[in-house]
Amino acid sequence: MKNKALISAIMMTASVMAFSQEKSGNYYDSRSRETLKEKINNYTAKIDSIITSEKTKMNGELDAVDKDFKDGKISADDKKKMNGEIAVKYENSINEKVDAEKESFEDITKEKVRKSVLGKSIDEKKTDMKRLLNHAGVLIGGGFLNLTDKSAPFNFSNNSEELRSGKSGSLSYQFRFEVQAGSNASPVLLNFGVGLRSDIYNVKKPMVFAQADGKLFQRPFTMGNLKSSQLKAEYIEIPLEVQFVLNPKYVNYGGEKFLDNSQPQLRIGLGVYGGVKIGSKIKYRYSNEESNRNIFKQRIEDGMNPFLFGTKLSIGYRGISLYVKKDLTPIFNDDALMKNKNGIQIGLEIFNLMF
Repeated sequence: MKNKALISAIMMTASVMAFSQEKSGNYYDSRSRETLKEKINNYTAKIDSIITSEKTKMNGELDAVDKDFKDGKISADDKKKMNGEIAVKYENSINEKVDAEKESFEDITKEKVRKSVLGKSIDEKKTDMKRLLNHAGVLIGGGFLNLTDKSAPFNFSNNSEELRSGKSGSLSYQFRFEVQAGSNASPVLLNFGVGLRSDIYNVKKPMVFAQADGKLFQRPFTMGNLKSSQLKAEYIEIPLEVQFVLNPKYVNYGGEKFLDNSQPQLRIGLGVYGGVKIGSKIKYRYSNEESNRNIFKQRIEDGMNPFLFGTKLSIGYRGISLYVKKDLTPIFNDDALMKNKNGIQIGLEIFNLMF
């Protein structure tokens, strides 16, 4: 993963999600209008269904009269008379059934007028506030990562010979729930969910990751001209985070106080996460006399721990958070012949696509 590519991906994600956040402020108002629109559409569909059903039955009776006329059972005058009677019968039937639905249409009309003149009721506003405080959404995050020694677990600027400095990164995609802890006025929010995490470690040239005799290690590349070399690991990740709103704003509906989650918020978060490795591989690109586009891939058999556990600290505003994640369990185990085995990340994440 190149440095510029990682920065571009993070900035593009931030731009798209910031736009989504701007639109999400009117989510529940638009959802309310959509609900009213659905009621009108349902009413129209019901009327169309009545008319279609009655016309189908009417056409059946008209076809029967036409058949009797062709078979010589009735005269032309009889046919004309019977067709008129059938048409009147079904016209009356349609009018009666449409009139029976008039009450629901009047209710819809009254609701539309009330919302236009008076706005939402107190109960509707309370429901909207609760939905804002308890919802699901998608989080996308990305940042730079590095490996540290257990003797200096937070030395992010570690410039060992094992990785290209500033060229390794991590991306995560999570489906998360946010629920309010405590009363409707509580500034404490709980986030939890499930996601996919992908870590990419770029190695300094001319070194590549390799494995032999149950060991994972680095060695010089000797098969041609090395273009890039990396190790990629993917995890199913389970996050749990408590966030505290530092600048809470409130609204009051019917004597009940609510934290207004539609307002810009400054949050600080403390969390933990666990993960299960679902895949890891070595990959490098190189050129030689035979081709300029050679690619080598190999699944990692030994040297990486199957599980991870870590802690997270974040600070965010308007849904965009700066975070530090520290893997408390080492990424690489004793079968990896490496000095630095513990991961640390610094990055950005966005949690603005709400459902």
